[in-house]
Amino acid sequence: MPRFRTRIFLPFATFAAAATAQGTDLLLTFRYPELTLSGSSGTVLQTLQPNEVALFGGGPCPGVSAEKFAPRTCFHTMAGDENTGGVYWNPTLFGEIDALCAALLTPAAFNANARSMFWSPSQPMGTNISLLPLRPGDVGRIHNAPDGQVEYFITQEQINQSLGLPLTNVLDIDAIAYRIGTGVFFSLDADVLANTQCGGPTFIQDGALVGIPDWAITWTTDGRVQFLAPGVTASVVYTEAMMDAMVVAANITDRFGVCITSAVDLESIEIDPAGSATASFPCPGTVFFAPDFLFATETMTGASLLTTVGGGSVYNGPCGGTARTCGGGPTFGPQLGIQPASSTQGAASWVNGLALVAACRHVLEPQVHNLNYGGAGGPGTSIDAYSPFAFNVCWVELVPPTVPTSVTVAPFFSQWCFPDYYFPSLFVWTFYPAGFSTFPTMAIPPSFTGKVLFQGMGFGGSGFELSTPCVIDT
Repeated sequence: MPRFRTRIFLPFATFAAAATAQGTDLLLTFRYPELTLSGSSGTVLQTLQPNEVALFGGGPCPGVSAEKFAPRTCFHTMAGDENTGGVYWNPTLFGEIDALCAALLTPAAFNANARSMFWSPSQPMGTNISLLPLRPGDVGRIHNAPDGQVEYFITQEQINQSLGLPLTNVLDIDAIAYRIGTGVFFSLDADVLANTQCGGPTFIQDGALVGIPDWAITWTTDGRVQFLAPGVTASVVYTEAMMDAMVVAANITDRFGVCITSAVDLESIEIDPAGSATASFPCPGTVFFAPDFLFATETMTGASLLTTVGGGSVYNGPCGGTARTCGGGPTFGPQLGIQPASSTQGAASWVNGLALVAACRHVLEPQVHNLNYGGAGGPGTSIDAYSPFAFNVCWVELVPPTVPTSVTVAPFFSQWCFPDYYFPSLFVWTFYPAGFSTFPTMAIPPSFTGKVLFQGMGFGGSGFELSTPCVIDT
């Protein structure tokens, strides 16, 4: 069936507002473990795992590094002992973060954080704490009402409904993006025979981009999908062949310097605020107004990003072009803030998750997450920290074996960084400076088998800015 696309230029104010809401920093997840371009002063914060979120942006250019934004230990603290393992530490939590999108926070001065963003895992999160699952077919987050509970942006059942599939059908979301007033857009990890607004079975490939229009969505007051209109509401916005054509048009290389000629699997998307609305006609009588997108595919190793603008072109990120053009050598990775594999090969990863945000990074991560002393006691470990604030204090508390308790203090405090205070954190353990730093933890006395939580607070930003929390199992 012929497909046509028409470029439509909406008023500049529309896109200016969208850009303001999105911000210019990138939240990223990578397919494989990668190293920050800066080396993060040799701390454990230099390793970006596939189930962690990095932040790229903020200048000065060149040489901006992707840095750890939401460490695994932050997710472990929020989720608690989700898999009944007896410890918070679960290095394979989520498997990989396969898809990522950021909540549209109001007012726009509020920054994205580990509580507000949404993600889709490649492996389901355990349900020992949360009453609801977080499956590869869901997009959600972990909130604190009460702590450890999953809150959905969109569920597997809702996506199945939009595609006219059985609600119990197992899905895996590979990419997600949305705007209220425009719709929800996604890509699946595997080909599926589904239904669309064009009627009848449609073969949707894993390289295609699918959309649910805004008219079919009832939104919650905080911008999540509450209900979808009955029946089939999804349409294919870009087929895999169209994505292939845009990759070819962009004329870029992979990590080996080879020109990329196909998409294979669409891995991440975000709405491009510099783009324009496009009228897509999936079939006669059906029109879908969709924005331009930033995107990455499975073939785009070296961590490159493209945009659908102009039928496929290199995205100009915070520090310029995010890919090498054919004939220019390998796409190495520093253009998105990660180290190349060698002087001749780029980073192994493609961009697995992507969101444009404004964000503040204040993080803690222990060098050893699970001391595993079993009551015998022993020396402590050290915690590596990063803070943008000149003066910071870290406190410590003992937490239960299930999940710790937190209270949201934003927007009154910590409006820029992590929004939740873990209590009763009243014992000051140490102070630490701006930038990267390391401080020791206490020794573990014999017979102690508990869990110890650390959280920092910096003086600056909106007044008092909290770090991501971390828990050490003993």
